[in-house]
Amino acid sequence: MKIKKCLVMIALLALTVFVFTGCGENVVAEVNGEKITMDELNRQVNELKETYEQQGMDFSGDNGQSLLDSLQKDILTGMIEQKIVLQEARNLVTLGAEDIQQKLQPLKEQFPTEDNFKSFLEQTKMSEEEVAYILALQDEVTKDVPAVSEDDVKKYYDDNPVQFTQPEQLEVRHILFFVNDGTKEVPTQHTDDEARQMAVDVIAQLNQGQDFAGLAKEKSEDTGTKEEGGLYTATESGTVPGFYTAASALAVGEYTAEPVKTDYGYHVIKLEKIIPAEQQPFAEVKEVLATHLWDQAKQQKFNQFMKEAMDKAVIVNKLDKNQGNQEQ
Repeated sequence: MKIKKCLVMIALLALTVFVFTGCGENVVAEVNGEKITMDELNRQVNELKETYEQQGMDFSGDNGQSLLDSLQKDILTGMIEQKIVLQEARNLVTLGAEDIQQKLQPLKEQFPTEDNFKSFLEQTKMSEEEVAYILALQDEVTKDVPAVSEDDVKKYYDDNPVQFTQPEQLEVRHILFFVNDGTKEVPTQHTDDEARQMAVDVIAQLNQGQDFAGLAKEKSEDTGTKEEGGLYTATESGTVPGFYTAASALAVGEYTAEPVKTDYGYHVIKLEKIIPAEQQPFAEVKEVLATHLWDQAKQQKFNQFMKEAMDKAVIVNKLDKNQGNQEQ
């Protein structure tokens, strides 16, 4: 079971991706009296547009203008949401310099280096102070959310057995010969016919009684497994199409009579052992699961708080032609 305990990260990224500074005269929105200018909006639009263009998105022509208009509206919505969350944070909590660093420390520890953390700030377009205020707001809003009882944790475990089941695994050995026309980042170049013939030759040697592990060490082009005699533990979801199907059709101790083609090239596969599907015991997962469910409960409480904050906010959005200005 893969459970991430990153409530802080999720909330930060979900609530805001954009920055604003309050300069310029052409106002496109107001949030409880605070202004967002066209200059601020355009800076964010242009930056994200350049990123999308680098990824191959085309903004030319009528369709491109439609994409740009949609991007502009989405970005402004994000800027409005960020205004609201920071306003709510500063209304509920006050942080000094030491408080800010104390709030940031657990978040910083989730990054390998200080530079990674700074990159995160650059991507979210937020200052350390703004991040700290959002973290403090989360803590304040969710401080009364009770921990999940063990009975509720057990009920979730019993109701969702698939989440805690290790799928069937096959312990195999394989010998791989890459098919590469020069466009792939692999260490060898073989045509399809060449790679297949190399696999056929290996099967012939196996038929003559040669050791599979020894041949894998000698001939396999899979550098990740050859030193272990081609040994590999495969799951259906974790292997390329065709590999698991071929391996699961074998009897234990048997190898494929014909080369097996995948996206990588041609494999010769031997099945060593079948590891049956197995459910993780409750005792092994209950602590992590309890934390996960508690985080979910806190996230729901915070989401509800932000919905209420959005509903009561006085918002003037001059780009929202369908709904007009929202004033409450």
